[in-house]
Amino acid sequence: MTPKLHPISAFPCEQILRGRKNPLGYASASIDREKREIHIRVLMDYRTPSFASRISGLASRITRAQFDVYARLANQGMVDYWSRSVRLNGLEWSVKVTVRESAQGMPITFANPGIRLLGNLSSRSRNPYPVFTGNLYYDHSCGSDSDAIFSMTAAHEIGHGFLTSAFGIAWSWGHGGTSSILGCAHANAPPYPPSGEIGLMSYYSTNINSPVYRGDIIQRTIASEDDVKTLILISGRAT
Repeated sequence: MTPKLHPISAFPCEQILRGRKNPLGYASASIDREKREIHIRVLMDYRTPSFASRISGLASRITRAQFDVYARLANQGMVDYWSRSVRLNGLEWSVKVTVRESAQGMPITFANPGIRLLGNLSSRSRNPYPVFTGNLYYDHSCGSDSDAIFSMTAAHEIGHGFLTSAFGIAWSWGHGGTSSILGCAHANAPPYPPSGEIGLMSYYSTNINSPVYRGDIIQRTIASEDDVKTLILISGRAT
């Protein structure tokens, strides 16, 4: 499969550094040109399942202790998977992403799975923001990797909010051309690369010739350089 050209490639580096005219209201970037450092603060509005989602069976209640753990893991996922170096104007820049919880942030709900009869509708994390508020479910089946998987999943789902705001549903929900907009991986999606970075926002097929273990996936996954450049472009500018 030939990867689709990322839409950010159409933007000059100086425009990425300046930002766009209609930036996100929940993300702001501080640009230090002398040190070539970019600090991005993302505001998140974490929520518990609504009465409607509980009564419909899409989600079940979480405890206050669970909420606090999930918030910590989601925040850490944003730091771990969206902070990286990027090249702009031929030079390397350091990008650091942090999170602050705020009622003005991107809304997303922490939930426990709902009714099993609804299948993955009540257990699979998704974030169709800004069309709907997303749900993040904790997967206990991953054993000792469950916390790390939740952090990585949170970073992926929150990332959908960025990419949808920047380039629309087809690009974001279609995982850069590797899936349908309903989240079904294409048959010709690329296999996991045997080495190097694994893109946070892409879907992959099973690579039977070079097995990739879960811990290795966690370690090598990161938001792509192009996706981080997208976040820089659409973030507001700190004053």
